[in-house]
Amino acid sequence: MKRILAVLAVLMMLTATAFAMGSSEEPASEYDRVVTTTVTATYLNETWFNTMNADFEAETGIHVDVIPVPGDEDEYKAKINIDLMAGSDVDVVETLGPKDYSRQVTAGFFMPLNDVVEETGLDPYALYGANLPVEDDGNYYALPFKQEMYCVFYNKAIFDEAGVPYPEGPWTWDEYVETAQKLTDKSKGVYGSFMNADLPWMYMPAQQLAIPFYKADGSCNFDDPAFREAAEWFKYISNELCVQPSVAELDAEAANWNYYALEGYRLAMFPQGNWFTRLLNSQEDYPKDWNYGVAPLPSAGENGNNNLVSLGYVAINKNAAHPEEALEYCLWIAENQWKYEGGIPAFATMTEEQQQLAFGSIAEASHGQVTVDDLYQNLINTGLGAVSSDIVGTAAAEYYKIVKEELSSYNMDLQDLDTAISKIVDRVNEAIESAE
Repeated sequence: MKRILAVLAVLMMLTATAFAMGSSEEPASEYDRVVTTTVTATYLNETWFNTMNADFEAETGIHVDVIPVPGDEDEYKAKINIDLMAGSDVDVVETLGPKDYSRQVTAGFFMPLNDVVEETGLDPYALYGANLPVEDDGNYYALPFKQEMYCVFYNKAIFDEAGVPYPEGPWTWDEYVETAQKLTDKSKGVYGSFMNADLPWMYMPAQQLAIPFYKADGSCNFDDPAFREAAEWFKYISNELCVQPSVAELDAEAANWNYYALEGYRLAMFPQGNWFTRLLNSQEDYPKDWNYGVAPLPSAGENGNNNLVSLGYVAINKNAAHPEEALEYCLWIAENQWKYEGGIPAFATMTEEQQQLAFGSIAEASHGQVTVDDLYQNLINTGLGAVSSDIVGTAAAEYYKIVKEELSSYNMDLQDLDTAISKIVDRVNEAIESAE
């Protein structure tokens, strides 16, 4: 934390003259009630975003004062954190991904919502279930407004040609690998599986088992045997069974993995988040002559039945200038933004109407390849629990980068696993110590 605060302080001085977001100026007098929020500048060009705020204003009488931040997503994250650290009075902040949210909560930017939300009569524990981000102190500092769920996408044509039944859940990673072996045909350049050279795939079973990334004392826990076994498994199916492209092969091709997964006729199954449907349905950008299907993510065994989820959160700045309006907007966004954005709500269960709203446009864009029920059953109603797809905690970004670097080196036979794990533990502990 010391290093992070020092860097933020320097950045704050460098950007103070170029970036002023949360001013203390009063809103325009023609509005009796106002709520302020901040987004990347590109959002102002999004029809759904402007329509959403107009509908909120019409329904509540609260004007939404949107403060755009120039730059890309990374620049936005840096600037919003700097401004919050400086005491910005902007009301509502949206955060994409548990990693960034965790960092902001640790920094103490947000107000706890337990009391104010429950005073409205809402039961967020029942509504959001495990998706509600309850911290160790018993508080939750945000509400989830959308989620990305994982599943297995597959090429129906490859299954048909091989005479292999389409995959169905529940199933395990052992069954997934057995299926991949039946579909792999090197003479045709076809692989049964594709998990790109990235996280969390390199330690997937351990992630699903919810093995903690940190020990009780806050230090790196990557020397837990479960992470070792998961790393060995990934390398085994890639380098020895050869049911999917190896890390070295992908590195040699410098492959853009989106194109690798969709270009040509070579991958039978590829686990990924539901956002991947946008690519699968885009014939203009990713033309293909085969149909896709969806199956649930395999489990890591009897005690590891967890799907991966990445959540978006909406929170209230602890220094909010308009806390009452902020609460109304926060609650409304958590309930409604997914409808406008075309995402999946973070609710624990979904009604048939919500299913249609969430998945109808995807099914329609697929032109019959998948249905609303296919998507709901294989993404949401799988019977699996949920675990974050991200590393969340102290020095999470550094943790992620270090693990990827060292496991990639291990997968390319540039070092053994003992060395890789030792380096991960040492480097991550250094990053944690610097951050505290």
